Amino acid sequence: MQNTFRCSLRRHAFSLSVVLAVAAGLFGSASAAGQISPFKTYSAASYGTGGIALRNRGTGVLHVSGVTGRVQDAYLYWAILFNTTTPGKTLYNALLTRVFPFPVSYPVTLQGTLLGIGADPCWSSKGVAVFRAQVPKSIAAGNGAYEVTIASGRTDGSDPWATSSVFPLAEGASMVIVGSGAWTVGIYDAGFTATTFYGSNPFTYTLNLPGPLSTDALWDNIGAGGQAGSSRHNVPYTDSETTTINSTQIAGPGTGTLNPDSDWNGSAGLPIPQLWDDTGHDIFSAVSGDTTAAFSIFAPGNCLVTVSNVLAVR
Repeated sequence: MQNTFRCSLRRHAFSLSVVLAVAAGLFGSASAAGQISPFKTYSAASYGTGGIALRNRGTGVLHVSGVTGRVQDAYLYWAILFNTTTPGKTLYNALLTRVFPFPVSYPVTLQGTLLGIGADPCWSSKGVAVFRAQVPKSIAAGNGAYEVTIASGRTDGSDPWATSSVFPLAEGASMVIVGSGAWTVGIYDAGFTATTFYGSNPFTYTLNLPGPLSTDALWDNIGAGGQAGSSRHNVPYTDSETTTINSTQIAGPGTGTLNPDSDWNGSAGLPIPQLWDDTGHDIFSAVSGDTTAAFSIFAPGNCLVTVSNVLAVR
């Protein structure tokens, strides 16, 4: 979300710019097409995710917890805003190092697959590019800490709302590590990733559950652009996003919601720089008796970008 939220005097100008962008067709559609299946499904599995916000940093350490048993697979996701005609070659690369548990691994350069390009999430860019790369098992040892570096115009740690933007603008990165256990785990991206959305019409999409559901269901959301305000100034309507699954409100303010906090507050980078989220919930009450999870995300005061979801059932 853009630095036009610095003060109340700029809010009306921002709202107008968003209205014009929507009218011009610059934002993603209000809904993803059809029902979306996992791009990868794992049986007898467990999983963990962890994310780090990277605006004006470029480098950071993310932490993954919750993985049990032998690692089956791992993926790194990242997103970067660019101001060129197409994303430059350097945006496709991520440098990854395991820093814990010991021994520390050698850094490895991952070549990302471009999953999609979303409309500018209100930072005066040409668009946001979302990437995915498979992580070697020699690096992804399971639970631990991982240092990731992606392209960033600034690396001085400055406040995004107090300094000028220097492209490319790194949003953040997250790892998904799949271990062994009693779950069926699905990783989702194609079909809804790299969609920029905002405003009075909720963004909707439907995920097919990765397997039969009996007693438990977990869901993790990875996304870019989230913020609780600008800098350290809280702006109430920027943290009012709600997430509903099968008509059950999972997150965000409201009566009866499972978690009153928004999933889009830039929580992977609080208090500064925000702009990246990696959140998770127990969603069994929302999907019990169903074979799909129908999502509706309402974001009246924030420009957001979808990156990836993980669903696990047993």
